[in-house]
Amino acid sequence: MPSPPLVLAHGYLGFGTLGPLHYFNNIASILKAAGATQVFAPDVPPKGTLKDRSAQLAQAINDHFPGQNVHVIAHSMGGLDARSLIAGGATNIASLTVLGTPFRGTLVADVVTNPAILLQVNAARLIAAIGHYEIQVAATWPFEAEAESHFAVGELRSAVSNLGNGDYSGLAAYFRGLFSLDDDALSELTTEKCRQNFPDDQHDLRGVPSYSYAGSITPARTTPLLSVPGILLDSTGQENDGVVPVASATLKNHKGTFEVDHFGLVGWTPTDVSHLYEEIYGTITSLPLR
Repeated sequence: MPSPPLVLAHGYLGFGTLGPLHYFNNIASILKAAGATQVFAPDVPPKGTLKDRSAQLAQAINDHFPGQNVHVIAHSMGGLDARSLIAGGATNIASLTVLGTPFRGTLVADVVTNPAILLQVNAARLIAAIGHYEIQVAATWPFEAEAESHFAVGELRSAVSNLGNGDYSGLAAYFRGLFSLDDDALSELTTEKCRQNFPDDQHDLRGVPSYSYAGSITPARTTPLLSVPGILLDSTGQENDGVVPVASATLKNHKGTFEVDHFGLVGWTPTDVSHLYEEIYGTITSLPLR
């Protein structure tokens, strides 16, 4: 039996390939070692709207695999793109596997698009989460004079100081400066927008076999870029991968939660994820032909 066509759908701010770089870092090689012979990683607009990204994904799949059914493996917003295609009636997606896809949005996007939401965050809990982060980093990096030097957490603590008084301007400026991601795509990742677009009963998946994986890790162990959003989510009690809460990243058929951050799910941390993609490929190849 020939190897089924696989499509790797990248997330927000991502790319298929960029020179020698692959968004799914070394993942195609892992899949090919497992038996895959047809692996395609298309590019869609990194900051595009869901409508634009999904339309370009559909076109890329149709151009590369005309008349064939494909299995989509998607990371982050790429999972929203693919689910939108299925909901819109696409008949050439044989299965969907998502990793760290925020089907219920993320508070991180909420805050960056509307900083006033910070007033809903408990300041005491946020300060406690910062302290917990500092303790963990101090244990990990014992030779640093201060744990907060690891990722500008001193500035974060200062920005939080007035939150309890209803002044979120300092913290808002901090997040704006940290992300600088004011674009159309970001609003698609908010909890409100995802609630509108993706029903919890998942009827929009129209019977297509769909599986989810998530990451869960403490802010002190994430890639440094994800430490602060991880602290924010940690302060609200949401288990997360540094960007996306686990509860947001799960479908009814949730296959597993791994101790990696959002970037680690696609191979960008030292954690070996080959077993994860071998499992995904095994699941795909065991499905009946559609």
